[in-house]
Amino acid sequence: MDFEKEKLKAELKIFKIKALKERIILFGVSLLIIAEAIFLISLFTSSKKNINKPYVAVININKTITTSYIDTLTKKMEALLKDKNCKEYLLVFNTPGGSPSASDEFNAFLKWINKKKRVNIYVESMAASGGYYIASAIKPIIANKNAVVGSIGVIMPHFVIKKLADKIGIEEDSLTIGKYKEPVSWFRKFSPQDKEYLKTHLLLPTYENFLKVVAKDRNISIEKLKKYADGKIYIAPLVKGILVDKISTLIETKEEIKKRLGKVKFYEVPLEKKKVPFFNIKLSSDIGEALKEIVK
Repeated sequence: MDFEKEKLKAELKIFKIKALKERIILFGVSLLIIAEAIFLISLFTSSKKNINKPYVAVININKTITTSYIDTLTKKMEALLKDKNCKEYLLVFNTPGGSPSASDEFNAFLKWINKKKRVNIYVESMAASGGYYIASAIKPIIANKNAVVGSIGVIMPHFVIKKLADKIGIEEDSLTIGKYKEPVSWFRKFSPQDKEYLKTHLLLPTYENFLKVVAKDRNISIEKLKKYADGKIYIAPLVKGILVDKISTLIETKEEIKKRLGKVKFYEVPLEKKKVPFFNIKLSSDIGEALKEIVK
């Protein structure tokens, strides 16, 4: 008798587990359908903005400059070339800089795309180092009176963790062929030879490239630029006519664009995909209750 009772209990649990699996699958499918619906709606509504009326694409450059970030920016801007209602670009700078090569690539890209569709530059809070390298591609550079520009220079950060490594028992054991194959190590300071090698083969050539590009973009001599290219940062009004062309505000800059284009809207271009929110559907609480029943 007890055996039959236990058998029935076991069968009941198996039935409940199967039912729970079905509910979980339905719950997952429901979320997937909702997510897809939201994506399609957002895609439709965002594209409707592009189709219905003329606009200026506002792109906020507010991250450290990396190759992947620049790749995202160029793809977005290239895609907008095909949209007839996108009349111009407005790049708003809020970046401390970053990769020299990524900055150089985007500088060249802006010059290319500016020939096809006008690019406007506004420095809201900062266009320093690689950020200024990029901004110099377009004239005029308009900046807020409190914006930071400059920091024309090259840096190679280096941390030495030898003391910490000694405490926790970590050793470096690299195998190299070539005298200068490993000039940088976290386990030792730069030797005088390493410093000289890195300066002459990496930092100075990169710095000279930076100077040449900015001097040409700003139409000033390298000798004149060098006075402002020792790594210092400047509040925009201090370098007006040299590193910056005009002091203004974002709203005034937009009004100037409106005067030139007529009736246009300003549409901020999203660079990241929106996350689909998690919905608190009653089904989830039902699953919780079912689990409680099974473990009884």
